[in-house]
Amino acid sequence: MSAPAGAPERVSASTSAPTEVRTDVQGLRALAVSAVLVYHLLPGTVTGGYVGVDVFFVISGFLITSHLLRRPVRGPGDLLEFWARRVRRLIPAATVVLVATMAATLLWLPSTVHARVAREVAAAALYVENWALARSATDYLAAEELASPVQHYWSLSVEEQFYVLWPVLIGLTAWLAVRLRRRGTSLAAGRPARIPAGLATWLPTAVVGLVVVVSLAWSVHLTATNPSSAYFVTTTRLWELALGGLVAAAVTVRPWRLSAPARAAAAWTGLAAVVAAVVLFDGSTPFPGVAAALPTVGTALVIAAAADGARGGPGGLLALRPVQWLGDVSYSVYLWHWPLIVVVPYALGRALDGVELVAVVVASLVLAAVTKRWVEDPLRRRPVLVRRRAATFGLLAVCVGVTAVWGVSAASASDQRAREAVASAPARVADAGACAGAGAARDPSCDVRGLLTPPEAAAQDKPAVYADDCWNDPPFTTRNSCTYGSDDAPVRVALLGNSHAGHWAPALEAGEDAGDWQVDTYLQSSCYPVERLLEYDAADDAQGCLDTTRWAVGSVVSGGYDLVVVSARTNQLLAEVPEGEQADAAQAAYADTLATFTDAGIPVLVLRDTPAMPDSVPDCLATGPVSWDDCGAPPSQALEPDPLAAAGHADDSGLVTVREVTDLICDEEACHPVIGGVVAYFDHGHLTATFARTLAPEVADGVRAALRSGRGT
Repeated sequence: MSAPAGAPERVSASTSAPTEVRTDVQGLRALAVSAVLVYHLLPGTVTGGYVGVDVFFVISGFLITSHLLRRPVRGPGDLLEFWARRVRRLIPAATVVLVATMAATLLWLPSTVHARVAREVAAAALYVENWALARSATDYLAAEELASPVQHYWSLSVEEQFYVLWPVLIGLTAWLAVRLRRRGTSLAAGRPARIPAGLATWLPTAVVGLVVVVSLAWSVHLTATNPSSAYFVTTTRLWELALGGLVAAAVTVRPWRLSAPARAAAAWTGLAAVVAAVVLFDGSTPFPGVAAALPTVGTALVIAAAADGARGGPGGLLALRPVQWLGDVSYSVYLWHWPLIVVVPYALGRALDGVELVAVVVASLVLAAVTKRWVEDPLRRRPVLVRRRAATFGLLAVCVGVTAVWGVSAASASDQRAREAVASAPARVADAGACAGAGAARDPSCDVRGLLTPPEAAAQDKPAVYADDCWNDPPFTTRNSCTYGSDDAPVRVALLGNSHAGHWAPALEAGEDAGDWQVDTYLQSSCYPVERLLEYDAADDAQGCLDTTRWAVGSVVSGGYDLVVVSARTNQLLAEVPEGEQADAAQAAYADTLATFTDAGIPVLVLRDTPAMPDSVPDCLATGPVSWDDCGAPPSQALEPDPLAAAGHADDSGLVTVREVTDLICDEEACHPVIGGVVAYFDHGHLTATFARTLAPEVADGVRAALRSGRGT
């Protein structure tokens, strides 16, 4: 997702002197926002539409650097004036959309997400949303949350941070260039020396080029090692903006002297590169990294070739009136389209169909036109703001302050309601007695009415292994393990697997024999325990997962355990295994892991993976469905194949016991999201701690059976 850089700058194709709007730049804006819009509305059609962000970044870097080279920052006054222009261009429209989105969130989105969205609204208002998303992107569970209606502000945050830092860097570079020209001073020796005449002229280009090289190198590194974070952070994106700046610096020093046919060829080549990225890239493309060079260099070529003035080039196509209009309103289109995509389905109570998708496009364009006409342009040109910088920065303080304070206060109020729901839930569950949760599925005579655990409570009803930091997360550099139970317990149990093993911890703790068990956890987010490389975006994650599995399995084998409890969701593909062979290969890999334990004489309890729902259950319930089962799914959809359980059933060592609780969650027609008044999931597929505790009898029975198998009885 991307943020266009506001209203068009007026620059010349060859000299960057103020003349007229460059139609090729406006056309690139239109192409970029169209790619983003289609990608979000119809993600299966334009799989690389997200590269629109890169096109916008290059454009922003070019326009801003061109401006700074024409009107260098020579002191604090110039710097404040530069920032004031950025405030007038960008902040009012962004604030209007943030305020509208915050109101729509409180009105239509489920109460379970109010606090999170409100905090993101505050982060967006303060232009640090990209860093907030980078932090949450490394959270395995956060990847399954409802998309925030303001998450697209991440790219606007990157640009605003660039606008703060870039004029300082360019201003210092211009100052140094002037000193070199005037004095010919040797910085190294501190004495007069003859400086090559071209050095001062090319210094801005060299400095900007250095930023491109350093940031690109970091982008390649972080994309390989931590791709989730790399997508959002400023340091991996700075080179894209600087690349546009490099074009501006280069053409300022020496405009291209190519013939018209050569310029046309360069422009067509650049445009083809952008389109190729839009069409060929997809979610599996490591990004940004090296891959981002295709759309960014393509954009730079179009700009450097001055396509609007190259005969035979794409200038005529980019200059079409509808294309120019879309480029002119691209900033507001970008701001409005994503909140509409997220909020409208909740307002309507259903997924968007073809007609409604078109309506979202039309609404985005209409709102963009209104915002451009009545917010962007008037405030950008309002005399009192133009003449008085203090008034502009006052406007900034009001916009940022009001929005951020509203976001923080709304998040605080939502958190308080959630705390109250969490505090009241245990008493209601206790009052229901044996009929709470899975108890109602065991006893048909139970009649539990109403929710014992409200959605706000269920969303936070996670096993203690989360709060206790028992996880080993990508890139799997930690070796965390937690211990529960008495050191004097006669039975030592290892709990092994990914998050679908972790959600069984409350059931193990609540069993009637739990006082006789000490449980050690060996839990890896998304990584399941097989001696095979799994597919991850980052190679380091794949190797880290394998290394962590080896550590966990080795620790269990050598740890003197009486039992190992294993459960996992097989949600990552095995590397270098054809799609049609994945299930058999995964079962074989699990069989090898089980054999490692049984060969060591350790009995194993395999807990079959539980059904999963289509969407977050607490979020769905918070929207007030007609029936709770509207948030569930039929067994054919909810119950995924479990190659671990299959390997357990096929094991002939006599030391592997398999248990499942599907019959307590599903009947022939549906898998239920609420059972015995207890919300069964804190997201779409992880059991709430409360519901897991009501499964303790089944888990305890499995533990006892597995221990008996180890004793040969």
